[in-house]
Amino acid sequence: MLSVQTFSKGKIEGKNEDYFGYNETNFVLADGATDKSGKLHDGKTGGEIVSRIVVAACLSSHANGTELVRLLNKKVHEEYEALGIQDLVREPKFRFTCGFICARLLVDKVIVTYLGDCGFRVSGMPAYQEVKQIDIDNAEERSKYIRKTGDIRGSREHIMPFLLGQFKYQNNAYDPMGYGAIDGTETPEKFIKMFEYKKASMSSIELFSDGYFAVPTDASINAWEEMHARVETEDPDKWLRYKSVKSKDDRTIVIITF
Repeated sequence: MLSVQTFSKGKIEGKNEDYFGYNETNFVLADGATDKSGKLHDGKTGGEIVSRIVVAACLSSHANGTELVRLLNKKVHEEYEALGIQDLVREPKFRFTCGFICARLLVDKVIVTYLGDCGFRVSGMPAYQEVKQIDIDNAEERSKYIRKTGDIRGSREHIMPFLLGQFKYQNNAYDPMGYGAIDGTETPEKFIKMFEYKKASMSSIELFSDGYFAVPTDASINAWEEMHARVETEDPDKWLRYKSVKSKDDRTIVIITF
């Protein structure tokens, strides 16, 4: 037997580029990248669209690892075709971009496929989360700008040229700054991580998006939200202790307890 707790909240009311879903044996969290193109499709951003595609495809598939990522990129490319934007997405900033975690329960083990910068924690052990070097650099640039000018509101605009410039690293396996994502193209295998755990030894697994800037001790929704509130008090605009490329982000936590 297992129980599932979930919580998700967008940084903008009524908008959320995070998405999650689960069934009896599969648990998926997807984090659509914040849109930088200003382009909407039926009122939705690319981040909203792609996170829903990824979750649905993971839940309907038995694939893991590279095979799963290949399937997800195919589904996103098919969405480009359905929307008639194949030419538009040749420019990377218009692509629907997403990271995700998919945890599958098999007979005696749990397989986790990981791509992007969400995080997960197994049985209260240290959390696993990859943070892109380009995000660290851009967050530092934003912090320096705010320290110099005091202009928090304009800090995102200041780093926008850097954010748009980072697309040259997306799914680029040859550059040290390269990082992987689902975007309807091809994701190099080096960016796709797989983990395997013995189910009998697990008490819980938590999947969380990067809208949570710190990890609590306990595995509960209350603990995660209390930690979020603490971060908001200490550094509400994320340029001091919890440096980020933006003041707010969508946040989602999924807790599976065995």
